[in-house]
Amino acid sequence: MSTPADRALNRLRTDPQHVESLVGLVVEDMLSRPVSELVEPAWIAERLVDGLRASATDARTEAWIRARLDDARAQLAEQVSRPRESLPAELIDATRDLIRRPYIPDRDLMRRLMDHYAVGNLLREVLHKALLDFATRFKAPTPKLSPTNRLSKLVGVAQEVAGVVGHGVEKQLEGRVRAFVDGAIAGSVARMVDHLCSPERAGELADWRSDGLDVILDVPVDRWLIELEKLDPDGLVTDLAALIRAVANTEGLTGQVEAVLSAAVAEAGDRSARDFLEGSGLEEGWRPHMEALATERAVAVVRTDAFEGWIRGVLE
Repeated sequence: MSTPADRALNRLRTDPQHVESLVGLVVEDMLSRPVSELVEPAWIAERLVDGLRASATDARTEAWIRARLDDARAQLAEQVSRPRESLPAELIDATRDLIRRPYIPDRDLMRRLMDHYAVGNLLREVLHKALLDFATRFKAPTPKLSPTNRLSKLVGVAQEVAGVVGHGVEKQLEGRVRAFVDGAIAGSVARMVDHLCSPERAGELADWRSDGLDVILDVPVDRWLIELEKLDPDGLVTDLAALIRAVANTEGLTGQVEAVLSAAVAEAGDRSARDFLEGSGLEEGWRPHMEALATERAVAVVRTDAFEGWIRGVLE
């Protein structure tokens, strides 16, 4: 004779609609409850920070991060395609539309970013080389004569003297160019800022960002792996672990997280989760997928021996 547990297990395992309806009830209950009932800022903040600190102090965390990075590098190494070939065209188009949006940066902000010694050194080297090459390239050459007689010998000596003088002039010219470039650096930075912040240049800068996306998408994956190696992945892992520890040890972190969550709950007020999401399209767009995934996992759990032991303990 079958027991209540046998009958319940049989119905749950042979007719997935029962599990599906249970998942729907749970989701509906969550959407109908006020946001303040679903989110307890103090409790969530404390759990989040405790978990972060536990990970930060665990010696295995850094090894785990390194293992995940190594796995990602190994998977990329197996690919011979370019990034463009592994990404949906819709995603690429959406990204291109995003980065092509007209943007005119704040002039003062851009000046503060560009007025840096590294930018100055770059401009100094480029301008100095360009001006010096220009000056020496257009210097009139001295004609050469074959020293067949006394007059031509004198001309030859004059040419040698002119060569020495010319060499001295080149040295003098290089010094003058260097002095000119040093004085022009500030003006060059200002003109760069004007260029970057000019509304008339917004279109061509958008083209530059768009073309940059194409470069990123068309460079073979193995080239990107070479660039990644230049970043010293092991050192990157160490720095990332140090960053996690620094965040975890931030004084008052729990209070800061709680304040952010409390502000979100206060914004929702007494509204239910459904009311809060109204107009976003999230419920309509995501609920069917979320319920389908939850039902799939619940059906799998119902078929396990662990669930059988649990339900028998409840019903018998």
